[in-house]
Amino acid sequence: MAVVSIRKEILEAIIQHAIEDVPLECCGLLMGQGNLITHLRRMKNALQSPIRYAMEPQALLHFFKEVRSLQLNHLGIYHSHPTSDAYPSSIDTEQAYYPDCTYFIASLRAPLSPSVRAFSIVNEIVREKEIQVVD
Repeated sequence: MAVVSIRKEILEAIIQHAIEDVPLECCGLLMGQGNLITHLRRMKNALQSPIRYAMEPQALLHFFKEVRSLQLNHLGIYHSHPTSDAYPSSIDTEQAYYPDCTYFIASLRAPLSPSVRAFSIVNEIVREKEIQVVD
C-alpha cells in the first residue's frame, strides 16, 4: 500500500472543517513538498450540497498561484462525507481529475469519532493509501 505523509495539524484541520460545514460537504486543497503535506487551504463548496462538492474556478486559480509563489506542490484534495463512509462515491471517482494527487475523505458518519482515509484515484481506479501522521 502506498503511503502519504501529512502533518498532524493538517489532518486535524480537515476534520474540523468537515465538522464546521455539516450538513454540507466541505472541500479544500493540500500542498507541500515531496510526499509530505504541510499546508491546507479551505475552499467554499460552490454546490452547497450535502452529497457533492465543487470548487469555484477563481479560488482554484488563486490556489495554484499561491502554490507557485510558495514553491510548493499541489499534493492533495480533501472533502467530507457528512453521513456516509470515508470512501469515494461514484461521482468522486468520475471527477478525480488530478491523478498525481491524494484524495482525502473525512467521514462524519460516526460524529463522535470522525475518520479520514486517503486514496489514489487514476482512470476511475481507486487505491487506498496509508496515512502517516507527522508531528
